Amino acid sequence: MSGRLLSYCRFKTPDDDKEGKPPWRKQEVRLPRRRANKPEINNTQSTEQKFHTFIAMAGIKALVGLSFSGAIGLTFLLLGCALEQYGVYWPLFVLIFYILSPIPTFISRRLSDDTDSSSNACRELAYFLTTGIVVSSFGLPIVLARTSTIQWGACGLVMTGNAVIFLTILGFFVVFGGGDDFSWEQW
Repeated sequence: MSGRLLSYCRFKTPDDDKEGKPPWRKQEVRLPRRRANKPEINNTQSTEQKFHTFIAMAGIKALVGLSFSGAIGLTFLLLGCALEQYGVYWPLFVLIFYILSPIPTFISRRLSDDTDSSSNACRELAYFLTTGIVVSSFGLPIVLARTSTIQWGACGLVMTGNAVIFLTILGFFVVFGGGDDFSWEQW
């Protein structure tokens, strides 16, 4: 076509009211020409700068992924409460368990020294308390469903939300809590 395009458009003219005039008129539209040579991108970053940019973007991508999965987990929890056939908000008490579950691990990492990596009593106690909190958050909807406070469908949605939220919390500790250079000041 070499840079031109024919299109049919309707133009309103005073002659439209008269009979014998076609309602569609031909119009020629000129397209801009493409340049054959694209300008080269000046890539002056060193390999080390590219690596640090990649690492920074990996942290951002992980944070976005974790926040997205947390939003999905909370959506399941709220669906278990707010759907019209369920309509009971007692399962929202598992939010307390979501808040309490990382606290023992935060405290143990703050108090323990990493000299003996095979066993640490403070860290083992934190794992035990965290496990009790997680099991309690799965047990609460089951107890509520057994006592007919909530329906079993709501129980299933809340337990799905629990699984997603706790996997998100675990993912946070795996992605952001493993390195020695990690600092809570970046938050």
